[in-house]
Amino acid sequence: MKTTPFISCVLFAATALISIIIPISAHIAISNPPGQGGPWSDNPTNKVHAWIGYEGKPFPCGGYKPGPVTTYKAGDIIPVRFWNFGIKDYKKFPPPAGVAQARHGGGACEFSLSYDGGKSWKVIGQYTKTCPDIYYEWPVMIPKNAPSCTDSNKCLFAMSWVAWATDQFYHHCANVVIQGVAGGKLPTLGMTVVDVAQLGNKIDTHANGDMSPRKSTGPDRREKDLNTNGYFANGGAAGNHGLDLGLVVKPKK
Repeated sequence: MKTTPFISCVLFAATALISIIIPISAHIAISNPPGQGGPWSDNPTNKVHAWIGYEGKPFPCGGYKPGPVTTYKAGDIIPVRFWNFGIKDYKKFPPPAGVAQARHGGGACEFSLSYDGGKSWKVIGQYTKTCPDIYYEWPVMIPKNAPSCTDSNKCLFAMSWVAWATDQFYHHCANVVIQGVAGGKLPTLGMTVVDVAQLGNKIDTHANGDMSPRKSTGPDRREKDLNTNGYFANGGAAGNHGLDLGLVVKPKK
């Protein structure tokens, strides 16, 4: 995607400012469905909220052992919740007021399914600009025409996030079972992956955000409707393009 010199300068300045304002220790993961490596799992790790590449954290999912298994039916709507270590009780929602979150000025979130243990991913939801935020639920639908996936070691639900203020790619996964329909098909839209050196990506991509270092305004109403009405299903209007994630390349210094 091309950017004009003016836009590139604004992006660079805003990125630098927000990066200074936000502590780098918080970041984000998913608690609903309960992701791998979280405090609710048998194998918790203090890196679960960090980006792919942090201290060698691999793609996909971070390389964690399987976590709790959540069962969904085709057509179910998942109220995705985000989490960080500032939340002491992950079972309570919303979190208490005042929990710090390094949402890096917002950005673009995708929610995807893999039926082959993370070798391939198909998008079932997208939110732009205001995502993520621990104080809101981000609903996405398991497509009504999704096929079944009964091996929870291979069937994964994932959150991925490209931020405004950093060129870091976040990817957190949960083990799931999908009770689908006979003859069902997964969507055709593939997951966007950027800023992963392991895959040969240049570390230079951001996504347009709301530029708020703290709390957002939550899911956009139109995007919320699209995420819960079949837009991302196989045969839905998302097709192979989906929403405009607003990806921009960081200007070279």
